[in-house]
Amino acid sequence: MKPSISKYLYFLVYVFIIFYFSTLDSYGQNPHVDASLFKEGLLELKFNDGWRYQRGDNLEWANPDFDDADWHKINPIGLKAYQMQDSLWSGYGWWRITFTADPNTMEAIERLYFSSWGAAEIYLDGELVETYGNFSTDSQLEKTHTPNYEPDRPLKINPKDVHTLAVRFSNHQAKNNFKIFRYFAENLGFDIGFSTAVRAKYSDFRYPNSFATLSVIVAVLFILLVLHVLLYFKFRKEEPYLVITLITFFFLCAALCAHILLFFKLNGFTNPIFSSILNSAAFGLGYGLLPYSLSSLFRIEKFYWTRHLVWLALLRTANYFIPVFNFILFDASIILAVIVLMVIIMRIAIKEKNKGALYVTFGAIGTSVFLLVNRMVNAEIITLSTFLYYIDLILLYISYPLGIYIYITNQYGRLFLAMEQEVQDRTHQLNAMIANLTQTQKELSTKNDENVLLLKEIHHRVKNNLEVVSGLLALQFAKIEDPNIQEVMLASQNRVKSMGILHQKLYQSEHLAFIEMKNYFENLCENILDSYNETDRINVNIEMTELELDVDTAVPLGLIVNELLTNSLKYAFPKGQKGNIELSLKNLNNDNFQLKISDNGVGKPLIGKALGTGFGTQLVDLLTRQIDGKLIQDVSNGTLILINFERQVAAKV
Repeated sequence: MKPSISKYLYFLVYVFIIFYFSTLDSYGQNPHVDASLFKEGLLELKFNDGWRYQRGDNLEWANPDFDDADWHKINPIGLKAYQMQDSLWSGYGWWRITFTADPNTMEAIERLYFSSWGAAEIYLDGELVETYGNFSTDSQLEKTHTPNYEPDRPLKINPKDVHTLAVRFSNHQAKNNFKIFRYFAENLGFDIGFSTAVRAKYSDFRYPNSFATLSVIVAVLFILLVLHVLLYFKFRKEEPYLVITLITFFFLCAALCAHILLFFKLNGFTNPIFSSILNSAAFGLGYGLLPYSLSSLFRIEKFYWTRHLVWLALLRTANYFIPVFNFILFDASIILAVIVLMVIIMRIAIKEKNKGALYVTFGAIGTSVFLLVNRMVNAEIITLSTFLYYIDLILLYISYPLGIYIYITNQYGRLFLAMEQEVQDRTHQLNAMIANLTQTQKELSTKNDENVLLLKEIHHRVKNNLEVVSGLLALQFAKIEDPNIQEVMLASQNRVKSMGILHQKLYQSEHLAFIEMKNYFENLCENILDSYNETDRINVNIEMTELELDVDTAVPLGLIVNELLTNSLKYAFPKGQKGNIELSLKNLNNDNFQLKISDNGVGKPLIGKALGTGFGTQLVDLLTRQIDGKLIQDVSNGTLILINFERQVAAKV
């Protein structure tokens, strides 16, 4: 029994040894591709010891049976120009890799993934399967490839035990570009791999997905930029609005530069300018201003020195050209330092009870966290799914501007509510005041109506009293036989009537303080002509427009006209002569007026004894001085009397 068991054991050991060495021969010497190497449907041929490189150009090197054992072991994936020795690089060369693969894995491969700023011809198992750009040993004839957002190329791999991938590659400008741009320079080598249906779906939608991501970023940042610009121009004294506007502008520029290949086809020289240098500088400037924007927004003066952190952004960019610090550590140190500063500032702001500070905290700290995640992904420290990477990218750019906008909106919302409450309170107070004023107005209106009625009654009674006086003078006139006394009595009666007419006009008028002078003069002249029975012989012509004067001016003017008109009737037309009397009152300018009375009679003697008692002349002089007037007379052709005066107001009385 024991010998038979031993035979079986020896047989199993023999089989294992044969299988082991056969496997070692096929897998141990070559890289092996299986499903476990795929990440989201993409397998990059990152086999450090599998790649072989040879300078020069020979199409025989595409042959899978070619022996490349003496070639140099150089991995082209992510190869920087400074990593390639000048003695091995003349601008072009060949890379080869031989690998084994699981048959099922090969059947699942649908696409060829290739990314490079050079030109390449891809040979798989000796056959040319794809061309990127135009390979040439002459730099003038070379046409480099732009790794834009095109989908991966279709590829079908026939199952074999061993596969050989050969890349005929040229990138003449890589070394020169590195001398100019240093770290910003694009890679000298290339990335290459295979993708399955999972990757193919992403690859086909890479351009629209990237464009959609950028559209979201640009749309949000542009709207926020416009709003922040409006806030800045509305409140120019508020420095935080200017800083926040600059941050939003820098982030917008950085986002556009990072996705410049969506719009333009660049090469290994122009792309670093936009995608790297401008992108890095713009985002660094915006990020460096974050702590200062917070300290100025919340008026935390002891942190105003953080404005100088913006120089770190320029130092960071310069560090790429003249590397002094490790890039990854330097970026991480800046990010962590900014996070710490913002946490301190936000803690102070929250302690000081700044409403809405948590929104800004989310935006500021969120931007830093998403930036840190982005840098870790780029450094391949961590990996994210494509969806999460897009989300991280969007939040990286919009978190802080959006947080600030939410904060400002919240602040103005609170202000608006407070103002609305204030307006409601003021409106309530105004309504109460309006109600009180309305009641007061009604009371004043009632009082005014009573006063108007009272004034009219007063003027009516004065007019009646003057009529009584005039009647008494008329009775007295009838009993007196002396002509001289009769003349005096008639003159006095006319003076009283002139005042009575004025008071009659006042209580009949809507305006109790003003007299319409043309109608008043017409009634006055008609009354005087009737009293002297001169209506047929003497014609009085009144040439003037309707004109209103106050009572203080109208009363003296009425008496003056009464005296001058009476004098003309008595002395200007002797022996029954007929004549004309002209009467006018004009507004010369503003408050300056002129009263004119003229007749075509015999005139007034300047030398000799005045006719009559002279009382009328004295009365006219007194009344003229009362209205601060100046009397001018001309007797060369009849009699012309001009009285210039100013409008009288109550203050002058």
